[in-house]
Amino acid sequence: MKDNNEKDRELLDNLDRIMEGREDEVMESADEDTRSATEFARKMASMREKPSGEFAENLKAELIHRLAEQENKQESGDQELLFWGITRRKFWQGTIAALITFIIIAIIFIITLLLD
Repeated sequence: MKDNNEKDRELLDNLDRIMEGREDEVMESADEDTRSATEFARKMASMREKPSGEFAENLKAELIHRLAEQENKQESGDQELLFWGITRRKFWQGTIAALITFIIIAIIFIITLLLD
């Protein structure tokens, strides 16, 4: 049991070293299973590719473009103006303002009729 734990610890240490790129520090094992697992890990690590410089530049340009679009959309949403320069309000705000104005005028009209 203790021997298996030591083999497992050795394998995990070797895998960590391979993943960190420190292959010169990997210890060779006498156990066939550990050796084959280490070789497989080396193959897998050698197969991973870094993206090309062109891909990185395209990704960076696309992200910058999206960020600029979001900023423009936010600024235009905050400062939407009608063609005569009055800030655009939501429809219900204009409706409520018109309704309040109508009620005030109606009250004034009724008061003037009752006082006469």
